[in-house]
Amino acid sequence: MSIIHEVYESHEVYGYPGKPPMILTCEHASKRIPSPLRTTPSDRKWLATHWGWDIGARTVCREVIRQTESLGLFARFSRLLADANRHPEHEHLVRCAVEGEVLSFNQNLTIEEVDRRLENYHAPFHAAVDRAMADRMKQDSDVLLLAVHSFTPQLGDEKRTMEMGVLFDRHDPVAHRFRDELAAEGFVTALNEPYSGREGLMYSAHRHGIANDALFLELEINQAIIGNAADARAVGRALTRVLNRLRFRGDRKTG
Repeated sequence: MSIIHEVYESHEVYGYPGKPPMILTCEHASKRIPSPLRTTPSDRKWLATHWGWDIGARTVCREVIRQTESLGLFARFSRLLADANRHPEHEHLVRCAVEGEVLSFNQNLTIEEVDRRLENYHAPFHAAVDRAMADRMKQDSDVLLLAVHSFTPQLGDEKRTMEMGVLFDRHDPVAHRFRDELAAEGFVTALNEPYSGREGLMYSAHRHGIANDALFLELEINQAIIGNAADARAVGRALTRVLNRLRFRGDRKTG
């Protein structure tokens, strides 16, 4: 089966349709601010950082997808436009300022503009994930929904020394096995760090996993190890080895 790559205003679909072993999502894959909005040099400085997107995460996803013949869905808008990994009513759905500096495209934000962004970007991305999950679950339930993110090595005074974080709010046995396999591959790995899935910080994976009665996890990767394309692809290959060893078949109910 040949690989597909479909590009829409709100998202990309990349990979192998049919019966992929995994569906990968990348909610912060892009730093794009779509027209008619415009950005200033100051905005673009922030958009290029971890505030604007998850550096390296999309490249990691694409490598895993190619190696495992899985399917991926990637948001095509910056988290500073609207955060695809936050509930539409979350207080940080749209951030008007970053580290005290106001973003020009969010400076005069109105309720109508937030609604436009939800309708044109946030909602279509999540609808696409639900369609992909529903189609896959019709085949059988032996599929892993994996949201892939990356995190900055230092946030304020907090230094993050782990290289991988497995986020979960259920499916504990699979999450623990995932952590152990990542560690066996040589990655310094933690559970529910640098954020905890038990505190509502894996909105997208939880939403689509629950809605489709599927096994779901989120993976956080330190940007220090995927900061360029070559490193991100190498991590993607290592992650593929981990996922090929991870036993998740039949764990939807018991995991």
